Amino acid sequence: MGLFGVSRVTLQPGLSWRFPWHLRPGQMVMVETLAVTGPQAVVRVAGHTFNAQGELPPGPANFWALVEAVMGETLHLRRLPGDMMAEHSPEEVARLLQLPTDKDTVKLLGEMLKRGLPLDRQAILKLLAEGQALPEHERESFWAARLYLESLDIREKIDQLRSAADYLLRRDPALRDLTAGQEALNRAQVIIPGQMLLRFLTFGGEAVFGELYLVYEGTGGTAPETPSALVVEVISPLLDRTWVYLGDGPQGMVLKVAVSQERFYRQAADAAEALRLKLAAAGYEVNEVEVVLNRIEDIFAMLEPSSVPEYRSLDTIV
Repeated sequence: MGLFGVSRVTLQPGLSWRFPWHLRPGQMVMVETLAVTGPQAVVRVAGHTFNAQGELPPGPANFWALVEAVMGETLHLRRLPGDMMAEHSPEEVARLLQLPTDKDTVKLLGEMLKRGLPLDRQAILKLLAEGQALPEHERESFWAARLYLESLDIREKIDQLRSAADYLLRRDPALRDLTAGQEALNRAQVIIPGQMLLRFLTFGGEAVFGELYLVYEGTGGTAPETPSALVVEVISPLLDRTWVYLGDGPQGMVLKVAVSQERFYRQAADAAEALRLKLAAAGYEVNEVEVVLNRIEDIFAMLEPSSVPEYRSLDTIV
């Protein structure tokens, strides 16, 4: 094992950055080796590119490392033993961090690995304890919201973090008394390049109300001008929660609709097809239309890939 220093940070154009952003001693990070030239290499850690030197692998390889110290503009890491590559399972990472391999820990670690977040054993234990204090059916939503907040620059601002978490996990569908959380989220910026960024706009009145979410993928710093997806949540006494997603997919635009009650499924399917035709008339071709019968409680569940079992494909245009 041994130390290697990472110095002379090279930033991506346009990023607002302040050393050492979110990294701190004790965290475990994945180091991606991009290029090796003799005793030096270009590596990527948490979305940022560095020039590195020290005890590096002989060729391009990914490896886990422990943040040992941050000194000036030098980040000192210790390579962890073994061939811990990025594709290792959450169970293996849990053992490396000396964490239990129970269902909750594996689920939480899997989400953190998918999001490319640094792994901090004490922070993970804290998140597990907070989630396990909730009923089991609420834990997934809680962890999704908290991990999203971990990627934002408000994670160290206790008051803003608390109000933002209250907003994301709201129990009051009318969104009353939660404006501070919405404002904090709409001002927040991503601190790890490549992460998703959300913006929130509330609409409606006493009987029918909801929210428009602007989704920006692969961001870092300020959001791009154009979102990659729009999500609308409508809440009413009759319809309960209804969601509509319109965004980019692998082969074109994707339209998804989620309804809470079986009796509205057919109407939602008809409305989705009508919307597809209107978008086509406006010059926007939708290549995939899907409808789900499932009560979705939060934006993070709606943003899950369409391969989840609840989704049923209604129409695919080739």
